[in-house]
Amino acid sequence: MSTENTEALKCPFEHIRSPEKFNPFAPDFNLDPDKAFRLAREEQPVFFSPVMNMWVVTRYDDLKTVMQDADTFTSGGAFSAPAVVAPEALKVMGGLDHPVYRYSFINVDPPAHTRFRNNFQRAFTPRQVDILEPQIRELIHRLLADLRANKRAEVIKTFCNQLPLLTICRLIGIPDVDAAEIKRWSTDYIRLPNPGWSEEEQRLIGQSVVDYYAYMLDLVKHYASQPTENLISAVIEGQKSDAEPLSYEEIAGLMVNLVLAGHETTAALIGNTLYSLLNQRELWDYFCQHPERSAGAVDELIRHGGSAIGLFRRTSRDTMLGEVSIPKDSVVWISYLAGNHDPAKFDLPDRLDVSRKNASSHLGFGHGIHYCIGASLSKLEVRLVLEELTRHYPSLHLEPEQTLVRVPNFVLLAYQEMVLAID
Repeated sequence: MSTENTEALKCPFEHIRSPEKFNPFAPDFNLDPDKAFRLAREEQPVFFSPVMNMWVVTRYDDLKTVMQDADTFTSGGAFSAPAVVAPEALKVMGGLDHPVYRYSFINVDPPAHTRFRNNFQRAFTPRQVDILEPQIRELIHRLLADLRANKRAEVIKTFCNQLPLLTICRLIGIPDVDAAEIKRWSTDYIRLPNPGWSEEEQRLIGQSVVDYYAYMLDLVKHYASQPTENLISAVIEGQKSDAEPLSYEEIAGLMVNLVLAGHETTAALIGNTLYSLLNQRELWDYFCQHPERSAGAVDELIRHGGSAIGLFRRTSRDTMLGEVSIPKDSVVWISYLAGNHDPAKFDLPDRLDVSRKNASSHLGFGHGIHYCIGASLSKLEVRLVLEELTRHYPSLHLEPEQTLVRVPNFVLLAYQEMVLAID
């Protein structure tokens, strides 16, 4: 986009150097997304992006203001901007009223959100998370069989993706044999926020989402008639005395989104964590000597290398954020990543400091009523990966001379491949 573009000159970013270059759809954006946010945080922390056709929020305090004010900055309808969702995919799905959008923790507001969340929180107990720990430890070692046998392995597809995928599938009640299909569907679902795919790719993505929901609806109906020890059964059983229980369609839509949140973000987080520590050998060696200190480092690892770049809100009224006026019905992109690297909140934010005192203040799981319902499970998985790998694979290292490429997406920060080796 030219700097002479009149629409760009109307936006509040006009006094900042090259605002039209802020483009999360660009191929190099995910190489270092914080580089794109740095200038904005310093000069115009809230700005309108003509490329995205939405407002962008980059400072920690402003982000918390947005997330705490769910009345002004609503989640309902935040995905409706054409710049966000692939249009041809939406045609296949029948529009934004498809159940995966209608029944979602992040796309709805109270009172529907409160009803959804309360039903799931009642079933998603600390006990259910705790009983997964031995299974997670066993999965870690099983999934690293290739690394042990061959002394090297590509770990994003074979380990980072598989561990949280199998964990959330087992929690929910999805058979292990269906995990590969779930992964394919979820990957397509997370590709929706990108209108840059070809029309045929968009149609295939849309069909994947339709198939994913149909599978989950069948599974919910199955466990309604044949309950067992899993989250779907617990949700159905726990609401039997409710005046307004969730429908099977609502549960299925919510489960689709829970699986996505429960494995895609955690998979990316595990990959980012391994890269961060193995790229700073002294930190990896420190945890090899003190694996019991892994738990205390998890929050800083999430702050520094978190996988969630950001999500969306829509303004319900004209409002001010800082000194910037945002009109009603504007889409707002709130960047967790930008907030987690705000020097006004975190001293030397680009430094990975596992002794950081305020690391738990990070925004990696959001904030307010939309705080991630599965945060405790995600943190458990990261901790166990760090404990088990430092104990059993102290010589683990990045294979030299590899080019790491990230997934083209402006919602999730994730590596496509990463080869690790042991001596």
